[in-house]
This record gives sequence, structure tokens and C-alpha cells, in this order.
Amino acid sequence: MTSLMLLAVAQLPARAAILVEAEEGTLVGTQVSANRSGYSGRGYVTNFSQEGDRVVVRFEARAGLYEAQIRYAAESEKGFGLSVNGVIASGMFEPSNGWRSQSAGKVELRNGVNEVALEKGWGWFDVDRFEFRPAAPTPVPRPVPAHLADRHASTPARELFARLRRTYGAKTLSGQYDLRDTDHIKKVTRLVPAIYGSDLIEYSPSRIEHGADPKGATEGWIKRAKTGQILTLSWHWNAPKDLLDKEITDANGNKVDARWYKGFYANATTFDAARALADPKGEDYRLILRDIDAIATELMKLDRAGIPVLWRPLHEAEGGWFWWGAKGPGTYKALWRLMFDRLHGRHGLHNLIWVHTGIKPDWYPGDKYVDVVGVDLYPSDRRDALSGTWETLLRAYDGKKLIALTEVGGVPDVERMFRFGVRWSYFVSWTGSLGASSVKDDELRRLYGAKKVGNLGGR
Repeated sequence: MTSLMLLAVAQLPARAAILVEAEEGTLVGTQVSANRSGYSGRGYVTNFSQEGDRVVVRFEARAGLYEAQIRYAAESEKGFGLSVNGVIASGMFEPSNGWRSQSAGKVELRNGVNEVALEKGWGWFDVDRFEFRPAAPTPVPRPVPAHLADRHASTPARELFARLRRTYGAKTLSGQYDLRDTDHIKKVTRLVPAIYGSDLIEYSPSRIEHGADPKGATEGWIKRAKTGQILTLSWHWNAPKDLLDKEITDANGNKVDARWYKGFYANATTFDAARALADPKGEDYRLILRDIDAIATELMKLDRAGIPVLWRPLHEAEGGWFWWGAKGPGTYKALWRLMFDRLHGRHGLHNLIWVHTGIKPDWYPGDKYVDVVGVDLYPSDRRDALSGTWETLLRAYDGKKLIALTEVGGVPDVERMFRFGVRWSYFVSWTGSLGASSVKDDELRRLYGAKKVGNLGGR
């Protein structure tokens, strides 16, 4: 049932910390409770259970950037959607045994009345209050060491890394996956992304066995790189074997396409990476090496052509939806290190700059195996400066590794991000309905033409 309450507007001095009690807001599908002890004010808001459930509170402030904190309770990890003056920022509540405060990143408040809303997200959490503290300036990221994880890195790889180090903190290089979206950007803006992204997916041996045809993709990447664009490559690695190759029904009764071409998903294969790595003399281990060797053949063509690669394998492992992350961080890190040693030691590849994608520290392969730490984000609001995620990564890797937005939906507002202190080394937009083609032409020109964006040729 929807319950409406009178809005409370707090009068506060200039640039003071602002406490906003959730229970003083307008409730939609939620309710005030006092059952959980330790709350502030006269209660807290609970029953975030249905789509559209939320609490909305209005309050007064002085204009400026503030650090947003949410005091909440959640028995398990829960996603949430925080909206401040209509700008949505998504985040994750960590599990808590009682009340806990968590940063939601920086937000921008205006003079006079402001509005904060907390949406259901994943639901099933309690919220006690919001706190807004005047934000201290986010530090410019410190320089990272000049050497690469591969101490025998090729001259082109070292030169590319030196370029990334020079621009880090001053500009964010632009990037786009796929040729169609890249050409669309050029047509609309007359600018070319600094980075071109693609995927080695069709070179996976288990896809080749089912008739996949890469159609000379590697040779196309060589031509693209010769125009001056930086190349970044992912690998949606089809599991080496044990593909379900059929439509299945999941635990919720939903139909799931688990045919062979979906073999990189954990729910489309029974291949067990942990078991395979535990038996170096076994068939499954041999197949892992076979697949890495097949990819090495393509990477070697790029190396011989003098083309360095921002190499982003095993991405999004901590999400668990890909088979290489389904068995936990230990297996993932072992697989990463095996690939690192195989490509460098067995194949003598030295054109790779290794990009790890993930936030959680227990999934980090280690400084000796990583050059860039990236994150893949698909914000529901493109105005989201992503400051919470940036600051989390900065605390962990500042002065150690470059930090990048390795995959993003749409095109980020880099100029706004810099105002919030968010200074990614580079961004790479995903493709299709989530790429640059989904952005209106005028907006695309504004985003790519921003002074803090580095495009091909420095424009």
C-alpha cells in the first residue's frame, strides 16, 4: 500500500553537513518501522519489495559538490538506485549485521530545495537516513610506475604505455567497440575515437568446431591500428568443451538460450575450470592450453605487425556469469596467471598491456600480472559521474595501476566527470543499442568535442 507523509525541509547553514531522515519523506510502497533498534530520528524506512517502491525526501542546501552517505541495513549484498535532483547513481550495499553507512559517491546540490530519492533496486533493505557532507577535492591520480608487467615488453607496447601515463589525469582517451559505431561517431562528430575495441570470440576453438568464421578479423584490426587507433581486445572465450547447446529452463522457470554460441556463459556449459586446473595432466587442462594457443596465433600476427594491444581477457569474472568466473576468485586468478605465463613464456608475445576488469580486491591477479585496472559499467543515467566507483578504485590502485572505464553503455560525460574529480585513463563504449549510436547527434558532438576528451590525432 502506498503511504504519503508530509515533506520535511531542513534549514541549514552554508556548506554544513546535512542529515536527512528517510522517514520524513514521501513513501511510495514503503513504510516506516521502528522494529530494528539503533535508528536515528523517529524510525526508518523498510519494505522495498516491489518495482517502483521508493522514498523521496526534500531538503535545503547550498550549491556545491557533496559526498553522499546512506545509513542502511541489509542482510546480504543489495543493489540500489539513488537519485539526487533527478540524476540517478546506482550502487551496491554491502552485507551488514546492523546499521552501516556507505558512500554513494559525489552528488551535486543546488541552492534552495533539493530532492533525494532511494529506489528499490534489488530491494529488501532498510534505510535510516541520508547524509551529505561538503566534498573535499578528489586528488589527481598519482603517476604509475613506468614498467609493464611483461618486463620484456616490445617497444610499441612500452611507447603506448608511456602515452597512457602522460595523459593520465589530464585527459580521458575516447574509445568505441565495433566498426559500425566507430564509423557513426566519425560521421556525426568528424572525430575518431582514440581506441578501437573488438573481440576474439570467433577464434575460440569450440566455436570454430561449430562452423564459426572469424572472416579475417585480425587482419582488419591490423589495418585499423595502422590508421593510428589504439587497439583493445576482449575474448568472450567459448568454453573448451561441454557446451549444453540447447535451450534450457532456469531455476525461475525462464527459458534460456544455452546453444553453442552462448558457450562463454556459465549457464551454457558444464565445463569446470577449477577441476581442469587441478589436473595439469588431464584432458581439460590440455584443452585450456589449446584454446590459449589458438588465441596466441592471432595475437602474434599483431605483434609481428608492431601493434600493441590493450589485452582484456577473462573480463567481468567476479560477476559469475561467465564460466571463467563461476568457480570463484582463486580459480580465476590461477587461470589469469596461466594465460600470462603461456602467452609470454611459450609464445614469446610481448605486445600486450594486461587489463584486469573488476572491483573486488580478492579477484585481483596481482601487481606482477596487471598493468591497467578497469571496470565495466552500464549506468541507468548517463549523467552519473560514477564517482563512487572511481574513488573505490583510486583508494586501492592510486600510484600503482592506471584506472580505466573498460566498458560502458553509451558515451560518458567526461567533462562532468572531471568536475567531480573522476579521471579515467580511457573509456570504451560498448556497441549496438548500448554504443554511441544510442546517443543523440547533438549530444554525441558535445561529448566527443569536450576539452578533456582525447580523440585520435589529439582532437
